[in-house]
Amino acid sequence: MLTNQQIKQFKSYQQKKYRRQDGVFVAETPKVSEVLFQADLGIRVVAALDSWWAEPGNEVQIKMWERKHDRPVERLVLSIKDLERISGLKEPQQVWMLLDSPEVSLAAMERDAREALYRGCYLLLDDLQDPGNMGTILRIADWFGLDGILCTSACADVFQPKCVQASMGSVGMVPVVYAAREDWIALVREKPEALRVYGTFMRGEDIYGQTLPKEAAWYVVGNEAKGISPALEACVDTRLTIPAHPRHRTGAESLNAAAATAILCSEIMRR
Repeated sequence: MLTNQQIKQFKSYQQKKYRRQDGVFVAETPKVSEVLFQADLGIRVVAALDSWWAEPGNEVQIKMWERKHDRPVERLVLSIKDLERISGLKEPQQVWMLLDSPEVSLAAMERDAREALYRGCYLLLDDLQDPGNMGTILRIADWFGLDGILCTSACADVFQPKCVQASMGSVGMVPVVYAAREDWIALVREKPEALRVYGTFMRGEDIYGQTLPKEAAWYVVGNEAKGISPALEACVDTRLTIPAHPRHRTGAESLNAAAATAILCSEIMRR
């Protein structure tokens, strides 16, 4: 059984301030854990039911990770009651993990790493608020092989449990960098000529008629309600739109941010 102190500590990581204080985040469910064992992240604790530990492949995954990273993983066997007490899910599923959260701020990046951002294919999320959308977009970026995601500081925390769960483990696969909107704007103003900045809008160039680059390109996705801020809009080289079908009448005003991002990424890869 877990001690009361362990339960209190593990439950506290549902809150951002305690995650940041200890530099950790929580992941749950067998599918998410399977992905994160392949990620280049530090794993501190694996706590699971007997049924999870009884599957030989799970212990093999941990041992492989320990050999690769040359550090031990703390193993805990949980009762169903203890798992329910520390889980952030309505229906906990077998395994709970505590991992190191990587540094995700632009301010901490070396100059060479900053300049490398100009050469890749990145999404720039402008104050995206919904953690479910954020997690889904991480999963989309992982699927389509984008180099990473750039976030304004008001975006949802990628290590929030709902975001981690929605990403299905892609939170460990896709680099994410946070900075104030003004800092991203400053980088755009200093950008080399080769970098193109695209934005998604209700009115713009038909996305299906564009050739979208897979490198030296930033694609801006705006807030769910407000869209792209005027300050970032001024930095956009090309405005893109996903046109509605001609038979569209009323009802949906626009696409969900994650759905629009999926279409955008599909077009980037297709071309």
